[in-house]
Amino acid sequence: MADLTRKDVIIILANSEHARLAGVDFSGLDLHGLNFAGADLIRANFAGADLTHAYMRHAQFEDANLEGAILVNANLKEANLKGARMRNARLTGTVLTDANLYKADVTEAALNEAIGASR
Repeated sequence: MADLTRKDVIIILANSEHARLAGVDFSGLDLHGLNFAGADLIRANFAGADLTHAYMRHAQFEDANLEGAILVNANLKEANLKGARMRNARLTGTVLTDANLYKADVTEAALNEAIGASR
């Protein structure tokens, strides 16, 4: 999948429960408010993407690139972020309750008011 648009992502998510999007390049896209619940996003690239208010409960972000992504007020409850690169990501107000952050790189990430976050 090359050169995805917000509209493309909406169509994919609407037609697939627990979408398989491993390795897909979402970098720089405006994905605010979308529902990625339970999606397979292993090794996906979200660098610089806007995921404000996105719902990503139980999503699989293992080894994903979320560097510089905007995840303000997003829901990542019980998400697997093992090994995710989250440098400089904005996680203000993000729900991280029971999320797996093992070996996730949150260097210089903004975690103000994040719920359930611990470094």
